[in-house]
Amino acid sequence: MIQLVVLATLLIIGLLLMLVLLSRNMAPSKKKLNMEIKRMREDMDTWAGELVPINKEELELFSLGQDKQVLRKGVTTTAKGIYTTIYHEPVLAYSYREYLGNKDKPNALLYVRTAEHDYVYWINKGEVSLFIDGQEVGKITRDGQLLGKRTGKQIASLRRDNPEYLPIVVGQREVGSLTRKQTTSEKGLHQRAFEYLQPELSDKEEQLFLALSALELVERSVKS
Repeated sequence: MIQLVVLATLLIIGLLLMLVLLSRNMAPSKKKLNMEIKRMREDMDTWAGELVPINKEELELFSLGQDKQVLRKGVTTTAKGIYTTIYHEPVLAYSYREYLGNKDKPNALLYVRTAEHDYVYWINKGEVSLFIDGQEVGKITRDGQLLGKRTGKQIASLRRDNPEYLPIVVGQREVGSLTRKQTTSEKGLHQRAFEYLQPELSDKEEQLFLALSALELVERSVKS
C-alpha cells in the first residue's frame, strides 16, 4: 500500500514538473510579450557590455564571428552572443528564445541590440513582426520580404536567388549583400559578413539592412 502511495506521489510530481516545463516554454500572449522583451533586455545588460557604434567602416568590418556565444538545445532552443568586427570589436548583441510550436510555423522571440538601436522580432506561427526602437515596422515574410505596417507593401527584401550571396534591397535600391559563407577564421580574423555595401547609406537604409541581416545571421547560428 505504501509503495502505491509513493508511486502515485511520484507520478503526480512528475506531471506537475512537466506542466511547469510546458508552461515556461509556451509562446507568450501579446500582453506578456513586453514583459518577456524587458526580461531579455535586462539580462543582456548583465553580459553584453558596451557595443561599438556601427558606422560605414564598422559595417565593412562586420564579421560572422561571435563572442560570448551560448547555444542551448533541448525541448526548445535558446541562444545569445555578440557579433564582432573582423578585429573582434563588439557591434551587435542578440538573445534568442524559441517556444513550443509547429516546426513549419515556429514561435520564437529575438532581441537584437546595437549601440544605437534595438530590434525585436516576434515570430508567431512562422510570421515575423519587426519592431525597431519600440515601433512596429512591419512583417517579414518567409521569402525575405519586409512589408510595411501601414501599407502592406514591400519596403525592403532579402533575396535568395544568388548562390554566393544574399542581396538586400531597401526601396528600389540594392544597398548591400550578405555572404552565404560559413564562419571561418584565418590568422585570427573572422570571415566578413557582407560581400558588398553601397558607398553611402541613409539611416533608414542602414537600419533595415541590419534588421534583415541580423535575423538571417541569428537564424543560421541557432540552426547550425
